[in-house]
Amino acid sequence: MPSRIHVKFVTERKKYLEEQIKVLEPVLGNMKNVVAKSKAWLEEKTDQSSVSYIELSQELDTAATALLDVTSHISNEDNMDVNKPTPSLPQPDTQTTATFLTVESTRQLKTQVTHTAVEEHPDLERRLAYIETTLSSLQDTQHKSTDDIAEIKQWRDNIVTEQSDMGVNIEQLTKKQKQNFKNLRKQMSEQDNKVKELKKEIESLKEKESKSNKTLDKLFRDMKEYENSVYKINKEMQDHTDKTDSITQEIKTHSDKMSNLQEVLSKNMLNTSTQLEKYILINKLLHQRLMPIEKLIQIFNQKLETREKRITKLENIEDAISKLSKDLNLIESRVCNRYACHVQLAGPTPVSTGSIISRFKEVREYNGQHFNQTTGTFVSPHDGLYLVCVTLHEWEDKQIGVAVMAGGRCCTAIEVKCANTSAAGSVVVDMKKGQVIYLEVFHADQDAALSWRSSFTIVSL
Repeated sequence: MPSRIHVKFVTERKKYLEEQIKVLEPVLGNMKNVVAKSKAWLEEKTDQSSVSYIELSQELDTAATALLDVTSHISNEDNMDVNKPTPSLPQPDTQTTATFLTVESTRQLKTQVTHTAVEEHPDLERRLAYIETTLSSLQDTQHKSTDDIAEIKQWRDNIVTEQSDMGVNIEQLTKKQKQNFKNLRKQMSEQDNKVKELKKEIESLKEKESKSNKTLDKLFRDMKEYENSVYKINKEMQDHTDKTDSITQEIKTHSDKMSNLQEVLSKNMLNTSTQLEKYILINKLLHQRLMPIEKLIQIFNQKLETREKRITKLENIEDAISKLSKDLNLIESRVCNRYACHVQLAGPTPVSTGSIISRFKEVREYNGQHFNQTTGTFVSPHDGLYLVCVTLHEWEDKQIGVAVMAGGRCCTAIEVKCANTSAAGSVVVDMKKGQVIYLEVFHADQDAALSWRSSFTIVSL
């Protein structure tokens, strides 16, 4: 059976530990949750895309700080309890002294009473024996209490050393944790700086991407315009080729008709030759039968008139065939030999409103010479479509407007407004033979001039 002092000491310590467990339970629960979340984030077992590294590090720092706060609070309370005297333990020295004095006084009293009481009262011997047994039991109790006190002192010393060691360990752990926190904050600041730099790089890349997208859009629009112009030119050329094919088909039909007519003519010639032979035979028979000469002459004249009519018809057919062959040669010459002319302006070329551009550095013509360098006009050698492309380059910061004139009407206009800039334009013109194409200045500032980079091209389609 344990003593009451031991029971009381154990009970108080158990109660103290239960209180500390109640204090530590919420902190431990939070630590377990953070550890489980960190483990899942590291192993990527669950979808942790919503939890970032900064949020997770903040939760870890919060849990560690809470643990340090609780442990430091517990160590402070333990140090205060150790420094205070333990109220539950008795004061061993005073009690031992008091017990010792009580025993000594009892012994002295016993000796005195023994000498006197035996003589006076014979019943006192029994009482003295009882007192001696009581004193012996008190001495045993005293020895046990001293042993218990020594053991309690030893336990208390062990607890004090353990608490002091725990405080030192907690302080060291706190220092290490603070150092770790500083390192983590430093790493987080470095990571933040890196993230800022990455954001700046991403913004610069986005700006470059937007600029490139703008240039691509501009190029796409220019390509669309060029494709539309090329499509129009191809369409017009296709129409022209269709017209040429139709004319060729007509010529082919006319040639077939001519061959048929030639066959018919040859057949008619054969028929006429056979008829002439018949007429000769008839004439011979008539002469033989003594027919009148006048009648024979009349019949012959009639046959001769019909023959002349047929010959005139054949001549008309031959004339039509020769005309068609000439047209066919013209068409073949137009299809095979296309005219082209490239004209480059001299620099600088001063211009004024209402004037015709007639100052050139270089003129190149292919398949004919139909451009007048003195007047700056082009005379159409035949009917058809002509493509005119004009490029203007400003010499100074002046405004210049040039119109493409064809057959006395304005087909298109090109304007250039700033120095060292270019403006271009093109148009397809339907021309008749002998019509004129030239470039007329419809607007020009004072002292305006075009550079040698200005040029225009005329191509027959």
